[in-house]
Amino acid sequence: MKRNHLPLKEFINQLKSTLKGKYNAAVWPIAGITLLYLALTALLALLFTRSAMMLGYATMLIMYGMISQVLLAVVEALGILILWFLVTFVMYFVNMSILYSYQDQIKNPNLKVSATTIWKHFKHLNKNQLLRLTLYSSLFIFLWTLPLDIVAALAAKNQALVIAVRIANFLITFWKTLEYSQAPLLYRDQQPAFLGQSMRHALTASRRFMGGKKLSFFTIEFVVSFLPMLVWGAIFGGVAYYGNYTAIYFVMYAGLIIMLLGFCAYAPVVYLATAQFYEQSKPQSPISVEDAFVKTFKPVEVLTGEAYDDAADESVAVDDSEPIVENQK
Repeated sequence: MKRNHLPLKEFINQLKSTLKGKYNAAVWPIAGITLLYLALTALLALLFTRSAMMLGYATMLIMYGMISQVLLAVVEALGILILWFLVTFVMYFVNMSILYSYQDQIKNPNLKVSATTIWKHFKHLNKNQLLRLTLYSSLFIFLWTLPLDIVAALAAKNQALVIAVRIANFLITFWKTLEYSQAPLLYRDQQPAFLGQSMRHALTASRRFMGGKKLSFFTIEFVVSFLPMLVWGAIFGGVAYYGNYTAIYFVMYAGLIIMLLGFCAYAPVVYLATAQFYEQSKPQSPISVEDAFVKTFKPVEVLTGEAYDDAADESVAVDDSEPIVENQK
């Protein structure tokens, strides 16, 4: 029977079954990649903070004619920002590689997610298309929230209205994020059809596919992915806070390290939950993947221009077929 809702207990049992005997192969590369990304992000944040302080100091030297110091500080800050964007986009591609690896494992239980499978997917990703997909998603969410941001800017003195607008924008962003959540997986299922097509079609398909499924997806993500990490973070974040408050720095650092390691160890479950929701939803969904893309892709003849050439030829043929009437004197 077709349905939009996935039973939570059934979903968790299937999750455990998929992870059984295959967790260790995946956790080490995923945890290692996550730790490396966090370390690079922290380092770049530290460097950018230092660069911003140097820029503030350098602007004071303009009155003394030391413009070169200001330019050097600006170049340094821009360089760090560019590096941060590059690291972020590389991590996005790695996330897609891990997600697709788990999707393959669900389809074929004999497969295991490992460093080799993640690297294989990373090499073969169409990074241009995926980059356009995430940019489209960010652009559309920005456009959805822009009108209310303008209202908030115009009514800046009315704090109650500004708070209401911020809450509304948060709800809009949350809703559109749920709608667009399956776009990378839908895109993968129809990837050959995206040659020469706009990546916004994956967002349209995700919005259609998620009709009636958003509550189920949110419930699963909250219970399976977010809640365990929230509890873990609250416990060992509290330990770290206690160590800082009492100046027992060993306890503080131990709490932070255990909290971070716990997040990394749980990361495979988060990736698998997203892939499993999509794969379990497909056979039970009232709308199929093919139906989600109905009337989205342009015909190949339109993309290549052949349709316009044929139309021009037909127009010429019609003109040639008209009889020539001579003027009668």
